[in-house]
Amino acid sequence: MDLLHKRYASPFSFLDSLIFTGQFASFVVFLLNKVEEEKSDSMAWEFFLHKVYDKSFSEFKEELSARAEKTGVMDEAKKEEIIARSEDILKGFCLG
Repeated sequence: MDLLHKRYASPFSFLDSLIFTGQFASFVVFLLNKVEEEKSDSMAWEFFLHKVYDKSFSEFKEELSARAEKTGVMDEAKKEEIIARSEDILKGFCLG
């Protein structure tokens, strides 16, 4: 509820309207994504303030997103390989 009180003056009537229109679940997902985005931006801002001196914050964020896009994307074959390797490791454990 604290997340809602921070953003809305009267979250109870807002929640009632979401429940009435059937949009409560999608709003919860939206709100959680927004909170994660704010945390990420906050951490990036703190890092920028203390470590980056040669570019603007918007340039820094663009560079971060480009780097994450380049290195963070994992294809399906790689995921399947990791899952298979993990399952093989787990098969080696004995319970009891």
